[in-house]
Amino acid sequence: MPNQYVISIMARDRVGIIADVTGTIRNLRGNLADLSQTVLGGYFTMILIASFPDEVTPATLRETLVALDRQAPFEVGIKLRDPHLPGETEVTPENRYVLTAVGPDKIGLVAALSGFLREKGINIEDLATLVEGEKYWMILQVSLPPQMDVAKLKRSLQLHLEKVGVHADLMHQGIFRATNEV
Repeated sequence: MPNQYVISIMARDRVGIIADVTGTIRNLRGNLADLSQTVLGGYFTMILIASFPDEVTPATLRETLVALDRQAPFEVGIKLRDPHLPGETEVTPENRYVLTAVGPDKIGLVAALSGFLREKGINIEDLATLVEGEKYWMILQVSLPPQMDVAKLKRSLQLHLEKVGVHADLMHQGIFRATNEV
C-alpha cells in the first residue's frame, strides 16, 4: 500500500516552482491528492497531499525537493498522513458555507472573526486575506455544525463584527459558486 504524505514547501517565489515540484512528484511516481498554493510577501508557499510507492522515503523526498533550487533551497516539511484523521470529503456539502468579510485594516480582525467562529463550533477549512488600501478583505470556507440556524448565525455574526467595523456575508457554497463562476 502506498504511503501518503502531507508536504509543505516554502521558498522565495520564482517562475516554475509548481512545475518543478509537481514534476518531481511525478518522477518519484507520486500521485497528488490535494494541493493548495499561494504567494505571500514574495514567498511561495504550498501544502499538498501525495501518495508514493513504499521505496520513496521522507528523506529521499525531502532531498529531492530541496535540491530543486540550489541558490535558494526550499524549506520542506513532510508528515506521514494519519489515516484516522477525517478528510475533506467527510464534511457534507450542505454544511459548507463561504464567509466574506471586509473592514478597515487594523490589528485583530482575523482574531475577532476566528474567535467568534470557534465559539460557535464552526471549523474554518480555508482562509485567504488581502489588504487593499485601507480595506482588509477576508474570504473563508467554513463548515457549520449540522442543524445550525443559519439566519440566527448571520445576525449574531454581524452584531459581533460591527464592534470592529467589519461587514460580513455568509452564503451557502453552492450559491456562492453559482453567482461567482466565470
